[in-house]
Amino acid sequence: MIDKRLLAGAGLAGSVLTALLAAIGQVDPDPQLSHVSLTVSDFAVHDRGGVTDAAMVVFGLSAWCLLPALRPAAPRLLLAVFGAAMTVAALAPTDLGPLTATGYLHRYASMLAFVALPLAAVTLRPVSRAVRLTAATAAGFAALMLASATLADRFLIGAAERYLLLAEVLLLGLLAVRARSDCPARRARSTVSHA
Repeated sequence: MIDKRLLAGAGLAGSVLTALLAAIGQVDPDPQLSHVSLTVSDFAVHDRGGVTDAAMVVFGLSAWCLLPALRPAAPRLLLAVFGAAMTVAALAPTDLGPLTATGYLHRYASMLAFVALPLAAVTLRPVSRAVRLTAATAAGFAALMLASATLADRFLIGAAERYLLLAEVLLLGLLAVRARSDCPARRARSTVSHA
């Protein structure tokens, strides 16, 4: 039988590991790179197969660890979509120049992931205030990122994305804590020996 509490704990540990790997990935692979004007994916291109890609895969797998602990179908489906989209985004790199088919796949998988996680969080009932605020924060930074990409010639897009990712990692951590607390602790089986 699957130990849902243990899996939820793995999801929480994965959220922490994602944050750590993502932070390490932001150490400039190239001194000319700007954290403010370039996305995390732009940094990952300079360190292909490095810690940023690993962080994205861990992030997706961490979400999948929570699936057995969630009951309603909608949050489970959205969380599964998030995990799959994040993994695809890690495996399909973006491009530094004009986007190729792989670059477009990366872009749309990332967008799907950024939308699916907050939706999964707010469809899980009851929704705590912390989850609601974190999901709203993520949605706000996603909107800023979209506005930057479409209306402002990518002005501050890197800053908006980094805050978005911070909110989403925190959001997954909150969901993992909830999933873990919703799972009953496994009772130790004691054997009684008769004389």
